[in-house]
Parts: sequence; structure tokens; C-alpha cells
Amino acid sequence: MDNYVTDYIKKSEENYKLYEFLAQHNKFESWQVVTIFYSALCLAKAYLYSKNIPKNSINSHDCIKGWLAKEKNSRNLNVLYYYENLYRDSRDARYSTKKISKERIKKALENFKEVKQKLIIQ
Repeated sequence: MDNYVTDYIKKSEENYKLYEFLAQHNKFESWQVVTIFYSALCLAKAYLYSKNIPKNSINSHDCIKGWLAKEKNSRNLNVLYYYENLYRDSRDARYSTKKISKERIKKALENFKEVKQKLIIQ
């Protein structure tokens, strides 16, 4: 497996562990959502790298979303739907002043699980 793939899988796991730590201590709900999203983002990058998408073409959120919409398997599984939900939640968590609810965190986790299940990396 390519180093980029394994490195981004590890980064995804690291981000998810931070979510678990924050959740366990019932702290920083906004950042719980952000870490869930970044865990999904790293999985998406690992997946796209595993499909031999050129490394210099996966360098922004828009690029990732574009490739998830174009790549056959992810397109057929509608991964972009779940990823975009996470992206919007993360943006709200980072830039909005409204409190992030436990229900929104739960929904973010559901979207993350969909992304993770659909983006199987071999």
C-alpha cells in the first residue's frame, strides 16, 4: 500500500481518537464534530490515493468532493452525500456561534460510519 494511503489512514485514526477523547470527557462539542469530519476527510484522501488519483489533485475540500463525485465506486455509493453533510457540520462547528447539540454529533457519527463503510481501502 502506498505511503500516502497508510499515512492518511493513520491520520484518520488519530483524528477519531481525539473525537473519542473529547466525547469521553464530554468536552468541546464543536470540536468533536470537527474531528469526526477530519477523520472522514483523511479516509477520503486515503481512498482516492488508493485509486491512483494524482497526489497533487487532492489538495482542497473542493477537489476531494469533485473526485468523490467522479470516481466510479464512490459515485455509485453516493459517498459525497455523507461527506458533504460532515463538511457542512464541520463548517458550522468552526464558524457558527450556535451550540452543537448531542443529536448533531450523533448524526455526524452516522455520516462518518457511512463514509468509512463505503470507502473500503485495499
